[in-house]
Order: sequence, then structure tokens, then C-alpha cells
Amino acid sequence: MKLFKMSAALALMAAAGLASATVTFNPETGTGFAGKGDVQLAFGWNNAQLQARAAGVTFTYVASEVYTAVCTWTTGEGTRGEQTHNVGHTTTVGVAGTIAYDVRVRNQITGFNLTGFSGTPTSTGSVPVVGGVCPGNQGTDGVWTSVSLTSSSVALNAVYSGLAVKIWPPAI
Repeated sequence: MKLFKMSAALALMAAAGLASATVTFNPETGTGFAGKGDVQLAFGWNNAQLQARAAGVTFTYVASEVYTAVCTWTTGEGTRGEQTHNVGHTTTVGVAGTIAYDVRVRNQITGFNLTGFSGTPTSTGSVPVVGGVCPGNQGTDGVWTSVSLTSSSVALNAVYSGLAVKIWPPAI
């Protein structure tokens, strides 16, 4: 019976530890908290490795969309052409973070306070707009005649030594 109570207590403590290692992030403001357990898990680190490497951890927020867009043009011979494209657009911006410590235990890292977006966002690709110029056949650029958002995704990445690993939103 004593063993069961001890096992139950350990399981409860473990569950509490896992629950506290949840990333909270507001994609509107870039603020939140990334628990040390999430960062350790992302990089496969133990506690000592996190303690040693925490100052080198940064964060990025990535928003990606894919659009299905129809480009319509007229050739030099007057023939109408039409082609459907999948057009991707991705924006990446840094997220400032400070290391959070347990005040009761000297220098024990508990995670990272995410304090807002930092730096200038960078984008790849462009969002197609109905009526905007699109690539037709050479010399016969056309216009986008239909644009639909096909998919979108967001991710908060922890970054260390050039390796970016998604830590939010959680996988379902």
C-alpha cells in the first residue's frame, strides 16, 4: 500500500511537471512563456545542457499561407491562356526572450519569458491579388482572376546554433 501511495504521488508530481512545461504564446503581441521542458524536449537536451546553452536560445515566429490562384492572359495571337498556381507566402519575425529563473534556487532556469516581436519581419513569396499582375507566358503577363487561401499555418520556433524547432502550437 505504501508503494502505491508513493507511486501515485510521483505520478502526480510528474504530471504537474509536464503541465507546467506548456508554451503559452500570443501571436498578436509576441508575448508568452516557453517552459524549460519544452525547449529541452525540442533539442533533446538534459537539464545541464539547457543550463549551459540557454543564453544561446532565440525564438522566431513564422506564418505561412498557400493560395490557389488562377492567372489569365492573352497571347500575341489573341489566344486566351489560363493556368492555376499554388503560391506560397511566408513571414518570419524574431521574438525577444529573457531567461526566467527560480528565485528560490540560485540560477535554476525555469524557461523563457517571451517579451514581444523583435527586428524587422522578412517575407518570401507574395500574396496574389485579383487584378494584380501574374506571370503568363514569356512576354504576355496576365492578371490574377481568382485567388483562394488554401492553407495557413503558424509556428513559434526555438532556435539554437541555426537549428529551428517548432514548440508552439502543440501537435494535436
